[in-house]
Amino acid sequence: MIASERLAPSVRRGLRFLHDHQLPYGEFRTYASPSVDMLVTSFDSSVFVTTFVLYSIACIDRPSVTTMTNKAISFLAEEMRGPGLFQYYTSKNTNSIGFDLDDTACASVALQRSHPLVVGGHNVEHFIANRNEAGLFYTWVGGAAVENDVDSVVNANVMLYLGDRDETRSACRYLIDTIESSRESDSYRHYLDDMTLYYAVSRAYAHGNLSLGGARKAIIVKILQLSKDDGSFGDELATACAVCSLANFEYDGVARLADAVRYLEEQQRTNGSWRRVAMFCQPGRYYGSEELTTALCLEALTRVAAMSASQHAS
Repeated sequence: MIASERLAPSVRRGLRFLHDHQLPYGEFRTYASPSVDMLVTSFDSSVFVTTFVLYSIACIDRPSVTTMTNKAISFLAEEMRGPGLFQYYTSKNTNSIGFDLDDTACASVALQRSHPLVVGGHNVEHFIANRNEAGLFYTWVGGAAVENDVDSVVNANVMLYLGDRDETRSACRYLIDTIESSRESDSYRHYLDDMTLYYAVSRAYAHGNLSLGGARKAIIVKILQLSKDDGSFGDELATACAVCSLANFEYDGVARLADAVRYLEEQQRTNGSWRRVAMFCQPGRYYGSEELTTALCLEALTRVAAMSASQHAS
């Protein structure tokens, strides 16, 4: 945990933005847009962004984080259906869609210390039952195979929840092979950038899926190849995901990470947020929010601060 008194001013401002913009019932906003630049958007209530915010701020020890976390967990628990399943849209949205493993996995990670259905693993059977002949996880729960798909980021998020076990070995090999053979861009259906895949694999690894360490070297090399002169690895969202991925894989180039932190701090807006950047999609629709980008930037800043403090202490 990052102690409150050690937080940088940029982190304090970012947390204040998240606290002030969390909806009263606990959700962090998602916006949808017909274009990837997200210049024209509309609020589209979803559980997904809230799971990312919870994950990103979990390492920060501050009363406002506890308040936000408790509200968000209550929100997710209310959106759970059946034996621990989730769909992308919330009950407050006029849209509806089938249950999927991506939202279910990410929400389950957020609830795995508090909700009895998740603590007891009651939804695990739905993951195990939704695999193809090669042992890879489908996106949609109970969908006919011809209508279903295999998405690499979804498989990484499933591993984040299920961990290293017999039923995830095929997904692990698939993820490592996909990255080592540079087939990333053809491997995901619901995301926009290779960096999101690297982030998903790295956080599953950091969460205890050490078998994914087979992708560590390739991911570090690929991320560093995307390095820009201004310290970034692309836009704010890509840079945050890059920094978190490198930190998760224990990359020791603290000076390079510090350059990325400076870039992120320069991009922070006066209200404490970082701009809205699309992270995931469906045909003709792109999704993101200031809350999502801000949470990932806060995760990046706090991870590098912790690494720097540890290096100085040693």
